[in-house]
Amino acid sequence: MTVPKRFGVLRLFGTILKVLAWILLVLAVLGAIGAVIIGAGVAVIPDDVLPDNMSLVTLGGGITAGIGALLIGMIYFVIFYALGELLHMYLALEENTRLTAALLLKMHQDGQVEETPTYSTGVALWENRLKGSAYPPRGEVYRVRSQIATHLFDWR
Repeated sequence: MTVPKRFGVLRLFGTILKVLAWILLVLAVLGAIGAVIIGAGVAVIPDDVLPDNMSLVTLGGGITAGIGALLIGMIYFVIFYALGELLHMYLALEENTRLTAALLLKMHQDGQVEETPTYSTGVALWENRLKGSAYPPRGEVYRVRSQIATHLFDWR
């Protein structure tokens, strides 16, 4: 048994978050590679040509920037991907809850017995005695007693 899928916009948003996570990871890897390449390119330029603040951007600075970009990109990848998966998990939980409720309702409806009349003529008591049962069912005894009491004390 399946249930119809609901909340299509949330599904789309979860998928977009997961795709965006992969795009961010690819950009972080490309940025890390670019930082290392730029750092290596700057390292071959003589120090007297570079301004004072650019002398820090060497091969070591490029590698440091690349590692930093890669770490930050991986953190953002995990956050965005986890949010997308979280949305999909909540939607699966909702579907599972709806399916369980539908199955429980179906089981309840299939297990219903038809109602018997609430009145009794006392014949069931004698039928049980004739079948060999020494005592009738307890509910039947109380029902017959209450009917007898109602008829005996109803003097209107």
